[in-house]
Amino acid sequence: PRRAPVAGGGYMDRGLRRATSGWLLRLGLAACALRRGRGLYDPVHHIESARIYGNIDYYAYYYVDLLIGTPPQRVSVIVDTGSGITAFPCRSCRHCGHHIDPNFDFDQSSSGKWINCGVKECTGTCREGHCGYHQGYTEGSSISGWYFQDMVRLGDSIQRNPPVRTQMGCHQDENRLFYTQKANGIMGIRPPGKTQRTILDDLFADKEHIDSRVFSLCLSEWGGRLVVGGYNKSYHTGKIQYVPLGARGYYNIPLTSMELEGRTLATRFGTAMIDSGTTYTYMATEPYRSLRRAIEEYCSQHNKCGGSQQSSRSECWEMPNGVGGFPKVDVMFHDIKMVWVPEAYMYRRGNSHRYCYGFQDDGARANTVLGASWMMYLEVIFDLRDTPRVGLAPARCPEFRRRPEHDAGKVLAPPTPQEYA
Repeated sequence: PRRAPVAGGGYMDRGLRRATSGWLLRLGLAACALRRGRGLYDPVHHIESARIYGNIDYYAYYYVDLLIGTPPQRVSVIVDTGSGITAFPCRSCRHCGHHIDPNFDFDQSSSGKWINCGVKECTGTCREGHCGYHQGYTEGSSISGWYFQDMVRLGDSIQRNPPVRTQMGCHQDENRLFYTQKANGIMGIRPPGKTQRTILDDLFADKEHIDSRVFSLCLSEWGGRLVVGGYNKSYHTGKIQYVPLGARGYYNIPLTSMELEGRTLATRFGTAMIDSGTTYTYMATEPYRSLRRAIEEYCSQHNKCGGSQQSSRSECWEMPNGVGGFPKVDVMFHDIKMVWVPEAYMYRRGNSHRYCYGFQDDGARANTVLGASWMMYLEVIFDLRDTPRVGLAPARCPEFRRRPEHDAGKVLAPPTPQEYA
């Protein structure tokens, strides 16, 4: 499973203002564009979107496409709310794997510019005359390379999103998971405002095209949707509930307990961070054991939830009719209740009838990481305006498995309001 880093290149000890009614109406209108199927850029309400691809089991992450440079080259990047760097291998890379898109060719982009050592944009160290970076991960993965600036469009050409100039990393070396993964690189979108600017900072700064510091993620079993500048109300199957964000530079929210059929299972979760770049949901030993025990006790009293556990110690079940018989888990944020459905906390192995737990024991004193398995079948709305908060809405998130063909000659300018209408 994918596991994400903490600030400063360190490691986590685990794997990988009130809105006015008018503003809500404007955000709700974003659904009109997305219902057109392709998620075309909305020049009326200033909202971008992109298809998300990926899966918990096959990929162990979710990713989006970016169009980089002039003319635009496509790269695939993991969507990671737990880190801040956007980086991918370049053609000059000395040790990089084979990915689903060709390595980015810096020399072929007329708009690219290397970041020099000693300038204010350089937040790393000097490497071979370039401003360099290095990021390590707990399971041993690492990436390193040189910073550069270039034009970026979010998503594929069919979305026709506007370009923005931002700073990215050009891998010269990648190891382990980054070497073997199918996606080219990573897109870090942790909260703006830390020392290092993220691609999110630059998207929000493009006031001509984006005028709300809001973005959302909606993950399904296969793929989903990323929206910048709003969210997609048409996906929602229930109301949005908001919880406050902590002020520590990450998407920390106040997880207070988990409950099953009205019974409190655990209350000690430490700091809980939303991290789309971590595959599973990690928690301390006590809540993990309590949650798993409660699920298995429920199944023992309800016809084994319609399937069979491989063994009493196994994390996997054979479920010929899916996991709809498993109980729903109530995740509490003080007085706010979010329902964690079994289709999210259980993931399917390939196309089989085998389903396994999407939550893991991270040790006795661990904090909680709400990974991709917790985010599924919710639209998670990151409202980063004056009073940062996260909205949680149950949702039928779209699925995308196949990417469109990329043709740099067919990348069109954003639609005009007249064309959009």
